[in-house]
Amino acid sequence: MGAPTIGAQASKGSMRSPNIIVILADDQGWGTTSVLMDPAIAASKSDYIKTPNLEALAKRAVVFTNGYAAHPNCSPTRASILTGLSPAALHLTDIIERHKGPLYENNKLIPAAHIDGLPDDILTIAAFIKSKRPEYQTAHFGKWHLGNGGPEKHGFDKSDGETSNREGNLRLDGNPKDIYGITERGIAWMKNKVAEHKPFYMQLSHYATHLAIEAKRETIEKVKGRPVGQRHNDTRFAAMSEDLDDGIGRLMRAIKEAGIEDNTYIVYLADNGSQPTKSPGNINGPLHGWKATVWEGGVRVPFLVAGPGIKHAYAKQTVVSYDLFPTICEWLDIRNLPKQLEGGSLVAALRRPASELPIERPRDFVVFHFPHYQLEKGSQPATAMIKERFKLIHFYEDDKDFLFDLRKDIAESKNLADQQPDRVKQMRKEMQRYLSSINAVLPAPNPAYTASKDPGRKFADIKKRLLTIPYFVIEK
Repeated sequence: MGAPTIGAQASKGSMRSPNIIVILADDQGWGTTSVLMDPAIAASKSDYIKTPNLEALAKRAVVFTNGYAAHPNCSPTRASILTGLSPAALHLTDIIERHKGPLYENNKLIPAAHIDGLPDDILTIAAFIKSKRPEYQTAHFGKWHLGNGGPEKHGFDKSDGETSNREGNLRLDGNPKDIYGITERGIAWMKNKVAEHKPFYMQLSHYATHLAIEAKRETIEKVKGRPVGQRHNDTRFAAMSEDLDDGIGRLMRAIKEAGIEDNTYIVYLADNGSQPTKSPGNINGPLHGWKATVWEGGVRVPFLVAGPGIKHAYAKQTVVSYDLFPTICEWLDIRNLPKQLEGGSLVAALRRPASELPIERPRDFVVFHFPHYQLEKGSQPATAMIKERFKLIHFYEDDKDFLFDLRKDIAESKNLADQQPDRVKQMRKEMQRYLSSINAVLPAPNPAYTASKDPGRKFADIKKRLLTIPYFVIEK
C-alpha cells in the first residue's frame, strides 16, 4: 500500500490541495527530444536523441504544440514563470549581470537598460501561494539565475540558494550538470512533505542542456553505439540530453512510489531554444533561429502539462511561460489574482484541448521583447509579436519588419510584410501601444557609432543567415 495522497482535502473546507511540480530545462530546443511536439511535423522530434521518460510523461500530458518561453534567454523566462508577467513588463529583458562589454559598445544602437534581479515588490507564485494557502510548502532546486537573494527571499521555503550557470559546470563525477543532485534533493524534500501530509509547490530548474556539455561516460558510450541521425549527430549533446531524461525518469518513479501521482500536476518546459550550431538543421527541428533570437527557434520550446483529469492530447493554442502563474492559482482554487498579471489560465484548454479554446489574457497577443545584442549568435535588438496565426518581428537597427503565417510557415521562410502591409501596420501599432503602456525599455541610436568599429562585423555572416529568407531546408 502506497503512502497517503497529500492533501486530498485542505484545512480550508473543501478546497483541493494538489501538488505542483514545475520542471524547467535549460536551452532545450523544440525539436531536440524524442517527443513528437507536433503530430503533423515529423521533424518536431529528434532523429537521434532518445528521451523515453519524457515520452512517457507526454503520453499522459497535453502537449502544447505552440508552447513558448517568454524570452530567448534564461533569466527573463525564469522571472516570467515566477511572476506571471512578461519580461518586457518586468524590464528584465536580458540575462542579469549582463550590462556592459562588447554587447553594449560601438554598436549601431545602444541596447536598452534592464534590471539586474527579480524585483522585491512583485510577488512570486511561491509567495502568493503561501499568502493564500499557508498549508503549502514551497521549494526550488537547481538554477535560479535571478539574483537578489535567491529563492528563499522570494517565497520558497527550501532551495539551493542564489545559483546561476556556474553551478552547472562543476564536472561532478557521475553527476553531470548536477542533474542527479537536483533530482535527489527534490525527491528527498518531496518525500518529507508526503510524510508530513503537506501539499507542495516545487520547481526543479535544471542546468542541462546548457553549455558546457557534460554527460556520464556510460551514457556517451551508449549513444555512440547507435547510428547518428540525418539532423542530429552530436553524441555528447545527445548523451547530456539523455542524462537529463534519466533524471526526469527517477523523479517520475519517486512520485508514483510516494502515492501522489493522481494528485500531482507536472509541468515541463524549457527556458529558451537550443544553442546555435554550424548546421541550422541540427538544432531546433524545422524552426528558424536559435537561442538569443526572437525567431521561432529561440522561443518555441517543449511545453507539456500532466496531472489530475488531464488526458493525452495535442493542443494548438499559443501558450507562454507566464501563463503558469494563473494556471497554478486555478488548480489551487486561489482567486483575486494580482491585477497586473499578463498570463491566462490554461485549465480550460487542458480540459478540452481539441476545442482550441483561446487562452483568456488581458491582451489577445503575446510579445517577445529582446532589445539587446548577442553578437556571437547573430542577434540584434528586436521585438516579436504573435497574434492568432500571425507573427510580426520588428528589428530596430534597420526599422524592418517580417511577417509570417505560422500555421502555414512554421519555419518562417516566407516574409509576408510586403504582401500584407495593412496587417503589418495594425500589428506594429498594437505592439507599440503595448510597449508604451508598460514603459518598456527600448534601444536608442548610438551617436558615436562608427561602422568600421562595429563589433558585429565579426559575426556578420551569422546575422545575414538569420535575416535571409528562406535560409534553411530540413535535410532529407
